[in-house]
Formats: sequence, C-alpha cells, structure tokens
Amino acid sequence: MGPNKKLSDTNSLSSGITPGSLDSLFSGLETDKLPSLPHILVVLLDASHTEVISFDRLSELFKSDPALSARIVGAASAACYGGQGKFLTFERTLVLLGLDSIKTIAITASVQQFFSRFDSAGSRRLKRFWRRSLNCAYIAKSLARLTGYDYGDEAYLAGLMHDIGELVFANNYPDEVESIITQAESREQLLAMETETFGGHRGQAGAWLVAGWDLDSFMADAICYQDVEVDEMQDAHPLVKIIYLASKLARLSGEIDDAGLMAAEQLFDLNHSLVRDLCSDAQGSVEAAAKSMGIDIDVAEQELAEYQDAASDDEEKQIELADRVRNIALLDGVRQQLGKSQGEAEVLNTIQKGLNILFATRASGFFLFDEDQQHLQGQAGGDSSMSLAEFTIGLDSRCLVARSLREKIPVSTEAADQTTPVSVLDRQLATLLGTSQFVCLPLVVDRHRLGVLITACKPTAGDARERQMRLLGMFANEAAYSLLTARQRNQDDLQRADEDREYYHARAREIVHEVSNPLTIIKNYVHILGTKLQDGVYSRELELIREELERAGDILIKLPGIADQAKSGSGAELADINTLVADLMKVFRASLFASNHIESFTDLAEQMLPIACDRSALKQVLTNLVKNAAEAVAEAGRVEVATRGLVNFNGKNFVEIVVRDNGPGIPDDVQAKLFTPVESTKGGSHAGLGLTIVKNLVDGMGGYISCRSSATDGTRFEILIPRVLE
Repeated sequence: MGPNKKLSDTNSLSSGITPGSLDSLFSGLETDKLPSLPHILVVLLDASHTEVISFDRLSELFKSDPALSARIVGAASAACYGGQGKFLTFERTLVLLGLDSIKTIAITASVQQFFSRFDSAGSRRLKRFWRRSLNCAYIAKSLARLTGYDYGDEAYLAGLMHDIGELVFANNYPDEVESIITQAESREQLLAMETETFGGHRGQAGAWLVAGWDLDSFMADAICYQDVEVDEMQDAHPLVKIIYLASKLARLSGEIDDAGLMAAEQLFDLNHSLVRDLCSDAQGSVEAAAKSMGIDIDVAEQELAEYQDAASDDEEKQIELADRVRNIALLDGVRQQLGKSQGEAEVLNTIQKGLNILFATRASGFFLFDEDQQHLQGQAGGDSSMSLAEFTIGLDSRCLVARSLREKIPVSTEAADQTTPVSVLDRQLATLLGTSQFVCLPLVVDRHRLGVLITACKPTAGDARERQMRLLGMFANEAAYSLLTARQRNQDDLQRADEDREYYHARAREIVHEVSNPLTIIKNYVHILGTKLQDGVYSRELELIREELERAGDILIKLPGIADQAKSGSGAELADINTLVADLMKVFRASLFASNHIESFTDLAEQMLPIACDRSALKQVLTNLVKNAAEAVAEAGRVEVATRGLVNFNGKNFVEIVVRDNGPGIPDDVQAKLFTPVESTKGGSHAGLGLTIVKNLVDGMGGYISCRSSATDGTRFEILIPRVLE
C-alpha cells in the first residue's frame, strides 16, 4: 500500500469541493492552538513534573485528547514518521520526540488554554466533543481488531481525529461555530451550514489538517468521507470503512439506531449484538478515562439550568490550570540559573538561592546519597547547613530524611505520623534550620537517587499548603535534574582527563623511541672526541655533555610511567643547588643564549648547603623552565635564576629556586591549564608536555611550583624543594 500524501482523487462530497481546493479553502486557518479540556492539562502537567516520569502514562494522557494528539503527531510527522506512520506507535512517538519536547508541548498547550476564552457554553461544547472523539477512537480500535485490520493504533488515532475539523473551526471562528451548533438540528444540516459559512465542512477541514502531516496512511480520506452514503463505502480502504462506521456509532448518545446497525452489517457483516457490546465497552472506557481526570461528562448533555454545579467545577479546573502555569513561570528563572551553574557545588548554591527567592526560606541544606555506602551524607555549605557535614544517615533510618529518599516522596515534620515519635535527629535538624517545621524533598531522577533537600518552611494550611507543596515538588525535580547533569558533566571531565593521560603516555613512548637512537649516536661521538683531545683542555665541558646525555637517557626511561614516579622512589642524593644552576647556565650561555643575544643573570644564595633530592629530576625541571624562558623572550631578552637557602612554608623548611624572564607573559586562558597536557602553541615538534613534566617531577620530590605572569612584568616560576640535609 503506497503512501497517501494528499487526499485520494475520488469523489469528494456532494458539495463539489475537490481535494486540490482544500488548501486554498483552509490555508489561512490557525491550527497550532486547538483547545483541550483544562482537566486533562492539569493532570498532564502534574504527570510531566513528577520524580519518575512514565512514558506510558504520558502516552495515555496525550492520546485521550484530540487536540494534544494533533500537536504530538504534527510535531513528530517530519522528525519521526518519515513514511512509517502505520508502524510507529504513539508511545514510540513520544520516546522519539524526547521528554523535553513533550514537556514543551504540554506547557504550550496549557499556557494557550489559560489565555483562551473560557465560559460555560464553551466548556459544555468541548466536553461533548471530547466524549464523542474518545468514544469513536475506542470503537475504531475495537473494529480494527474484530475485522483483522493490523494497525490498531492508526485506527484509534483516526477515530480520535474524526471530528478534529470542529476544533479547527472553533479555534478560528468561535462565535460562528457556537451559532451553527445551536441552530443545526441534524448532522446533514450542520455540515451544510458549515459549508455555507466557511466554504467547507468539518470533515474536509480535518482531512486537510491530517493530510499536512504527510503520513503513510489513508487517515485523511477516512476523516473526509465519513458522511457519504453507505453504498459508496463498499469497496473503500479498510481504515476508511472503520472510521465511517465508528463515527456513526460514536454520535449516538443512546440506543444504536437502525442506520448504524445496517452499516455495521453491510460493511463488515457484524451482527447487532456484537455491535451493541462493542459500543457499550467503548462507553465504559470513556467514562473510566473521564473519572480518572475529574471530567463530569454526564451533565454535558443536560440543559444550562441544570449545569451550574458542573460549570463551577470546570471553573475550578481552569483555576487549577492557572496555578500550574504560574508555577511554571516561577520556576523558569530558577531553571535558567541552574542551567548556567558549573559544577556540583555551584548547582547546590544556586538551588539554595532559588529556594530563598521562591519561598523566602530562612535556611536549607542537603543530604547527598552515597550509592556504594548506602547512606546519606550531610553537605556543608551555606550558613545553617555547615554542621550538616557531621551527620551520616543510613538509608534504613527511621528519620524523615531517609524516609523521604526511600519512598521518593516529600515528607514534612507537620505531616509526620503522630503515632511515631519524631526522632532525635529530626529535632536536631529542626534546631539547625532554626524552625519548628521543615520539609524533606527527595532529589530523584528516574533510577538515580541523588539525595534529599531539607528546607525550613512557613506553617500553612488548606489549599495554600497544597499549592506550596506542589511548587516545592516541581522545584525539587528541577534541582535533581540539574544536580544529575552536573555530576554527569564531572564524570565526562574525569573521563577526558584519563584520555589525556593515556594520550600523554602514548606520546611519551613515541618520544622514547624517536630520541633514543640519536642520543646513543651522540654519546658515541662524545666518547670518540674525548679520546682525540688528550690535552684535557675541554675535559670539563665534555664531562658536562656526557652527564647531560646520561640524564636524558634516564629521563626517557622514566617518561612512560612518569605519573607513577612518586610510587617508584625519588632517587634522592645530595646535590649542591648552586653548582647545579651554575653549570646549567654555563651550557645555556654558550648555546641558546648566545645565538639569540639573551642576557642571563644568576643570584645564588651564599653558604647554601647541599640537600638530599633527585638531582636528575631537578636538572630536568630547571632545564625545561630556563629553555621556556629563553624561547619566551626571543632575541635581546633577559633570563634570571635565583636561589634562597631557607624558606619556611606551612611550618616546613624548603630551598627556593626562581626562574624569571621579561617576556610578554602567559595568556590567561593558558595559565588556567598551565600544568596539564595540551597541544603546544609553539608549533613544530613540540608536544605541549614540558610544564606537565615539570609539575610531576616537583610533586614527586614533595615540592611545590607556582607561576606569576603578566604582560608588563614577564613570567616568574617559583619552586620549593624540601630542605633535607641528609
């Protein structure tokens, strides 16, 4: 069966309107604000803001209302259906759209309904429409099953949409629609009056709307041709025949008439008893759905004089909807702030600020759940919550905090079971919060139990308390989602750090392989050169070169496991820091400094005693820093190295080495990740590992390194090495 992108080119209706002319008739109509009953919207908003959101429950609510179903299918048609409309269930459609899109649709529908015209007559008409549409949907699905039509969801949706054209007209011409419905004495007269007033009737308007969804379905045909003579239906597509019969049966408020029974027999050879049972079952399903959402459909058919109580109930639902819309508006600002928060600590701080703004709370705090230990740990931070860090609560505790997370429900001291004494811990928490009453709000997202938010609350009662608790629950859900997002982002950062370390080790192994061979060759040539220079004039210089080559070889051996160097021993030996600096600067003055006309200075502390340290590691640190300084100042710059023999830091003695240059300084964004592996900004063969190696080597010696840099003063690295004299 090929896709039916537009209406079939068969006889339309006696009106003479052809399928191609529907766009010109209805293209100016607004279809994005079709009304829904406030009863359904209230239940839908509550369901979409619970701790654990069930797609099955959301699906049940969406497909109980024609306008909401139209929004969902319209939104999903381009993104999800793509020619598979027959096979994509309503539940699957919601999953593909995603929870954020579903919430947006629910909120948009609620806000539009809140600002729409709402009166008793409109409410009665909408209830009648809702009851008839849902009844047709249930009948259509049962007929699909009975007749062997494989696509029950498609039949249900087509039945629900069978009169959607009425909503399209009512949304654009409310007064005219009310007048037509009031005056029309039969279905035929109603369609004729709509055609005269709007240029086409509701079946054609509904077909035009559904055809725009571009489904692989004859749903548009089924809606368009539901009012032709039964003889014209005999050879039609099964879905078209199902909706034809379902719509006739759904319009009957009492006993099924002969025309309906004859159509059932003529189209599907269904006996009268079976048809009556089918209609009775559908009516029972409609009544059950109405009861679950507080919709009084029995009075919808009564006269206006008998309708006052029901009208009052409808107005209350509209007020409830207004309360939900207000809560959404209040939470929007907090949601934006939470979205900007970086890291768990900042999210927790933003949550506390949001509580204070929305509820004027005096104090609040957190107990975060440790999944491994199965306990709640108090979270320090904020004024009155500082002492909470001293509390650890087992998940099986009888206190209110543990109960709230166990049962995933808000719990307050006011509503605590009077037969069970309040625990000592609960009393202590009340004291810390400076209140006699507090609320525990579980922070839960699906299967993720994150913790409990506790907050002081002002005593309220009745409707005010119910509204307060509802808003607190919605706030807690937003808080939980933001906290989970922050934790997942942190885990992603840790994973990236692990990947960076792995990259570093891989690069280090490459460096070892590439550099070892030329080092060996150089060492051999140095040895040959030493044997040729027998007079000993350059023996000291050759010895320095030999030492440096040996040290480079040792570094290469250690490089792949440098992250674990602290565990493998420090290789400590007595080293004269001043001599080490002097020898190193001598080599640089004769090479890198001379070729770039760089001035160099040393300021070495007098009578500096040798210290026990990893001499090779310290030479690597100084080599990297001096080399970086020389590269930073370019030509005609200045590099200085200074030492101090005794510096006391945090009660411990250190020696200090300072490497300073007068270069342009280090940019702020580079300083923020100065000692982490990055792609070098120097280009060429640089691996961007120099300062990472320096930091790891200094850490391995138990020392500290810091950096100060600016565009005016250049860059200054300060190194503290433990002053161990033996």
